Amino acid sequence: MRDFGHESSPSVTPATSRKTLWVSLIVVLTLAVAVILWFMYENQSQTPSQPVIDVVESHETAEPEVPVEEPAPLVQEVIPPVADTLDLDEPAPAEPEVPLPSLNESTAAVLQELVEAEQTVTPLQSEQLIRDAVVFMDNLRQGQVIREKSVIAGPTAAFRVLEQNSNVYIDPRSYDRYNTIVDWFVSLDTEVIMQLFERYQPLMREALAEIGYPDEEPTQVLLEAIEVLMQTPAVGTVIELNDDSVMYRYADPALEALPAAQKQMLRMGPDNIRRVKLKLTTIQEALKK
Repeated sequence: MRDFGHESSPSVTPATSRKTLWVSLIVVLTLAVAVILWFMYENQSQTPSQPVIDVVESHETAEPEVPVEEPAPLVQEVIPPVADTLDLDEPAPAEPEVPLPSLNESTAAVLQELVEAEQTVTPLQSEQLIRDAVVFMDNLRQGQVIREKSVIAGPTAAFRVLEQNSNVYIDPRSYDRYNTIVDWFVSLDTEVIMQLFERYQPLMREALAEIGYPDEEPTQVLLEAIEVLMQTPAVGTVIELNDDSVMYRYADPALEALPAAQKQMLRMGPDNIRRVKLKLTTIQEALKK
């Protein structure tokens, strides 16, 4: 009887069986090698292989790694743009200085510059302002007062005295005669005066040479004149006089012995003297800078 669970297989000889086994092994090995080569190729094409480094403990100090210098980047020169507008911080070009007039024609120029600087010129009366001012300064430094060369008009009110117990004194109201001229003098802008003094020094040197001082400097002449006036002593309001001559004289011999310029200052009164000296001090300091 036929058994339905098993079919009969064809008969195989031993030689044929061994040949088939070798072929199968060669095919399997070939496929394995192909797979390995394909896998390695894929890994190399996608990411570079990283070498495996064995970490070995060592007590030797490792040499510092030398950095690789990279080439310096190219620097492109930047040219600043030209400003279209004027830089307000830059100083404006100085205006050319107006040439000095001749000494003979200088009075009108000086007065004009004073007016332009908003300085009052009403008390000034000289037609040769620089010449007369130089002569007046020279006289002052010698302690003298020559009214004919004064560049400022004197007081118009009369000199007044007081008589008491047969003694004669200066009336304090006489000091008020000088208030107007002192007010004008102390109101002058020292900076403006010094600028004009500096500007017109060449003409002042010329005027000094005319009166016999070719080597004198105007600054030194003015400083000496100021020093004489600054040495005027401080006295009280009541000053006794002698009327035993045509002119009043100071009863105090020390006051009468003073230079004429200082005796003239005393007639201005203590308050006006103080104000004039304060102004003269500022002029002194400006001249010595």
